[in-house]
Amino acid sequence: MYYLFTFRSRTNAMKFAENLRKEGKRAEVVSTPQAISNGCGLSVKTLDPQTGKKVLSMGKYAAFTGLYQVKEYNGTLNITKK
Repeated sequence: MYYLFTFRSRTNAMKFAENLRKEGKRAEVVSTPQAISNGCGLSVKTLDPQTGKKVLSMGKYAAFTGLYQVKEYNGTLNITKK
């Protein structure tokens, strides 16, 4: 299970990932799954949504569009908006 933070702006996605890493968390910029299909096409994948929420509250991320929990079962993604 992992979490995706989605953005309408590539710049915001990259900045958010960088700031998550500064907090000592693993963050990967990935393509947004088609099931979500909003924004710029990039999301930030992390295992720690709490730190992600903290980073969101510390920065200006006007392009943030949502937080999603992703579970993989036999190659199928189960995506839930949080």
